[in-house]
Amino acid sequence: MLSGPLLRCARVIAHQKSKSLQKALNPPMGALSRSLPSERLFSTTTVSGDLLLRNDEKRTGITTLTLNNPSKYNVLSWEMLSALQDQLDDISNDPSVRVLVVGAAGKAFCSGHDLKEMQSHDDTEETKTLFAKCSQVMISLNRLPQPVIAKVQGVATAAGCQLVASCDLAIGSSDARLGVSGITVGLFCSTPAVALSRVIQRKHAMHMLLTGEIISAEKALSYGLLNAVVPPNLLEAETMDLAQKIASKSSFGIQLGKEMFYNQLTCDSLEDAYEYASDKMACNLHHPDAKQGIESFFRKNRG
Repeated sequence: MLSGPLLRCARVIAHQKSKSLQKALNPPMGALSRSLPSERLFSTTTVSGDLLLRNDEKRTGITTLTLNNPSKYNVLSWEMLSALQDQLDDISNDPSVRVLVVGAAGKAFCSGHDLKEMQSHDDTEETKTLFAKCSQVMISLNRLPQPVIAKVQGVATAAGCQLVASCDLAIGSSDARLGVSGITVGLFCSTPAVALSRVIQRKHAMHMLLTGEIISAEKALSYGLLNAVVPPNLLEAETMDLAQKIASKSSFGIQLGKEMFYNQLTCDSLEDAYEYASDKMACNLHHPDAKQGIESFFRKNRG
């Protein structure tokens, strides 16, 4: 009889096979698109009155969400946050999406919350509701099964910097500027601090939070807030190249790996982390994707 990791693995694989059978009987739109002409491989969905744009590239499984309020530097208003949450909820349940890219229209990535909207709130409870909504969007990015890549140009400040930090990876244009600058108007960036402190060293995070300094793309790269910095004219191509590299890998392995990576960080001890990681790796090893990949590796080396 199976026990421990192998039993859990068997259950995961059985569930995966059940899903595969359902797909075979009811093919998703992504699968059907392979038989369509090339111009039908792309579909764009516009939501919330053009405030947020969604593009699904069916051939590669890459979905792009574009913040589309450039005249207001793509602020995270209540309406924008609602649109983001709706799309993240949909994407999390869409097996045809393998990688998510979050970008923005115009000169700025995102300047954070809408200060005028926040000022209009009459009491603390209203403001807490706004911050809770924003926090849920950031948590959803972290918990999303698919990897998320931020494509950053221009300014990414306050909650905009939080958005970058909440994505799994981030590619920045050389003209990008990032900061948690709320303290310059007397408002410490408390919620952005949660995401920032989990991706860069504490002293770097505290320096940014206490001074409100806007840092260059190169400094953000040295801090670990960005994965790469590229010329502005190459930002789109470099981001999509990274997305395609990830999308070409086993979807099961990538999603298991993302979940494992973040969960092991919360384990109480190193021993617990290794036990949890071993469980996940054993499960991964017995999945058809890994089995086929290893068999293919041996065949190539024998040749």
